Amino acid sequence: MSAFVQHFPRSLPAAVLAAGLALAAPDAARADGEFFQLDLSESAVDGVFALSRDRFSLNGNYSEYEGGHTTTLSVSYAFPVDGVGTFRFGPSVGRSVDDTDGSTTTTAGARIVFERWMPTDFGSLFLLAEYNTIDNNYFGLVQTGFGSSGFSAEFSIGGSDKYDATTLAVSKRLGDSPAYLRAGYKFVAEEAFIGFAINTF
Repeated sequence: MSAFVQHFPRSLPAAVLAAGLALAAPDAARADGEFFQLDLSESAVDGVFALSRDRFSLNGNYSEYEGGHTTTLSVSYAFPVDGVGTFRFGPSVGRSVDDTDGSTTTTAGARIVFERWMPTDFGSLFLLAEYNTIDNNYFGLVQTGFGSSGFSAEFSIGGSDKYDATTLAVSKRLGDSPAYLRAGYKFVAEEAFIGFAINTF
């Protein structure tokens, strides 16, 4: 499998929706806040940010891999459904650069997301499902928070016309700050990664 296929960005969702663990209620739209995450592995750099105000969200992703890099931006509007969760809809645009010949590709699309946060006996559970028309990109995430310990764990799968990914990660909050340290493993790329996040949600 080529490096591009192994490290093509997983759209926006995994890191952006880690912020869901901080939601106050399972059926409410995400509160105002900011989220930033950076993961580093032997052959890739993945960065994600999210900015939410009321029901509007601006999301971005940057992925650098062997042979090129990609940037993705999306704007969405939230529709909370009582007893179900929150749906988000909006346009997206992606730009890919091939470092070999310097060529670029820009693609516009649309994105739909479903997310739900739930309290549990052990802490919390966050669920995500997403589809983006750009390259038929899909993504699924299950994330657990373990009460006041500051630890969380996540498992995600994704795919598109260009890639497949399965990832396992753990995170630890640093005291009472909005900063987190994280580490995990990319099963398709067969490599570990480390990273950090800042979450004000």
